[in-house]
Amino acid sequence: MSKPLSFYSKALVVLSSTSLFIQQLPLQADASETKAEVLHHTKSHFNKFTGKVVGKNVRLRTHPDLEGHVVRELEKNELLVVVDEKDDFYVVEPASDFKAYVFRSFVLDNVVEGSRVNIRLFPDLEAPIIGHLSAGQRIDGKICEKNSKWLEINAPAETRFFVAKEYLEYAGVPELKALTDKRKMQAMQLLESTILLTQAELRKPFEEVAKDRIVKGFQTLINDYKDFPEIFEKAKESLLSFNEKYLERKISYLEMKATHTAANTVSEEVFSLDSNALPYTSDLLTDRMKIWEPVEESLYLSWASMHRAKTIDDFYADQKLKAVSISGILEAYVDPVKNKPGDLVLKERDVPIAYVYSTHVNLHSLIGKRVNLTVTERPNNNFAFPAFYVLDAE
Repeated sequence: MSKPLSFYSKALVVLSSTSLFIQQLPLQADASETKAEVLHHTKSHFNKFTGKVVGKNVRLRTHPDLEGHVVRELEKNELLVVVDEKDDFYVVEPASDFKAYVFRSFVLDNVVEGSRVNIRLFPDLEAPIIGHLSAGQRIDGKICEKNSKWLEINAPAETRFFVAKEYLEYAGVPELKALTDKRKMQAMQLLESTILLTQAELRKPFEEVAKDRIVKGFQTLINDYKDFPEIFEKAKESLLSFNEKYLERKISYLEMKATHTAANTVSEEVFSLDSNALPYTSDLLTDRMKIWEPVEESLYLSWASMHRAKTIDDFYADQKLKAVSISGILEAYVDPVKNKPGDLVLKERDVPIAYVYSTHVNLHSLIGKRVNLTVTERPNNNFAFPAFYVLDAE
């Protein structure tokens, strides 16, 4: 009895092993197929990155070929998020504020009424199609200003455009584009707020103008946002414009103050053009020289923007290298005119040859004397004779 049982037991073991082997075969095959699919997926995976445009007038296209419609021309150094590649082109995302268009007849109360409604590049039935909307899909759009038959919407997130690979280079991780856009927005907000502050401050009395706040705002843009050329140049222009307006206000203020001081401290005979006496007290001399400090500060700031880490002493050292010598007799220029290019006139044989001023040399102590002046040219504000800043006098 034990023999047959032993035989059957062995047979059962063999059958069980065979069955287990057969059951395992599909599992092993599935595992091999899954591994192959993973390897294939890994090989085809594309690492997103931020690309920088390296050429001028580079074309952004709707399709990855030279026949693809040109969406727009990209600027040099512009950033794009690259999400894939196709042949000789990179696949890129549109800008976050990129607009697309949908025909209004297919949308009711911001809900799409048709199936596979075309999203077009611009508001025209002949415009390239860049995507589709499904029935029932909600959209947030506004009536197009150029053509009221169309709705303007933000381009869908899945929209893709194409740029030739040779015109894009790696700039950084995918997040770099968003971070740069955020930084640019901050710069634009600072520029706008500083311009508005400038307009508000210049409406105040001169002594209340917050010059330091305005200059600090523009200098921050000039120093920290050079990677945005348009903002950088606008900040430089705005700072120069403010300095010029502030200077005009300061000159008017100091002239009024000086006139008031002179009326109380100097006799009327001193101001007579026929008098050979010095027409100013020592206090008035200081005020007269200070009038020109904003002019020189503005010229220095303009020069310093092209000469980094240079002081105002460096500026005047550079001015001396370009200096010339002129000579004549100094006379006060007391005519009540605006934008005069100097507060003294240099004459030769009673004929004016130049307007002069200085913040370094007390020229008023030399009035009525023949002098040799070391000078550098300044704007003459369309007056009849050239204007100079005096660096030295003998």
